[in-house]
Amino acid sequence: MKFISIKTEILNSSLKFNEDNTQVTFQANANIQVECCPYPELYTQQTIFNLVCAVSEIANIQSIAEQQVNEYIATKYPEINGI
Repeated sequence: MKFISIKTEILNSSLKFNEDNTQVTFQANANIQVECCPYPELYTQQTIFNLVCAVSEIANIQSIAEQQVNEYIATKYPEINGI
């Protein structure tokens, strides 16, 4: 059994720049579901805090958020084989 994010939405109101404006910290909502679940309406929405993006990469913030959310899910909900 493996958990995945099926949708990540950045919370724009959570964007906070550091003092020298080189990095932004933010939050995102993620819809978390079991991989290959045949019921698309069965998911849990979670807010993921303390996501970070360099200002120089702000154009790619969505993909950076998705990557960090996937890392968060993999750490918090490790894959269980045989279920």
